[in-house]
Amino acid sequence: MAKEDDLFYFLQCATVASPRDDSWLLRAKEERYALRRFEEYLRFLEGGKWFSLSPTGDKATSWTGTVFDGPHSWDIELVLKDAYPQTPPACRIPELMNYTDRKVDDGVLGLRLCDMHMEQNYWWDDYCSIALYLKREVSYWVQSVVKDMRGKGWLD
Repeated sequence: MAKEDDLFYFLQCATVASPRDDSWLLRAKEERYALRRFEEYLRFLEGGKWFSLSPTGDKATSWTGTVFDGPHSWDIELVLKDAYPQTPPACRIPELMNYTDRKVDDGVLGLRLCDMHMEQNYWWDDYCSIALYLKREVSYWVQSVVKDMRGKGWLD
């Protein structure tokens, strides 16, 4: 399935399909499955979770939820472009975007997005799921922004 050995193979999908393909609904089911496995992993290793996320419709090309840090929470939105899974999802956490200069305008979606890519996406391939994206990109970006906000006294 994957091109490289990955400790988080359970966060990958078996079906390679984009939202415009006939097999997309199968891929969407696999995405949901990978998210549930990630939530189980977090409950087991960390005793909780830092996000909730679910698709906004049957097509599962837009996902919304919440990012948690202690008593604080922020809305999150993931959008899967037509080129997904060849390209990673686009992520927005509007309130946290106010506290970082890592923002980009996405001409395709017409949205201002969080630039979470700390390095080149050498690990991303067609089998990677949004759960793996949350693990490898979003979680680190959120931790970095929240740590900076705490350091400046903006969070209790």
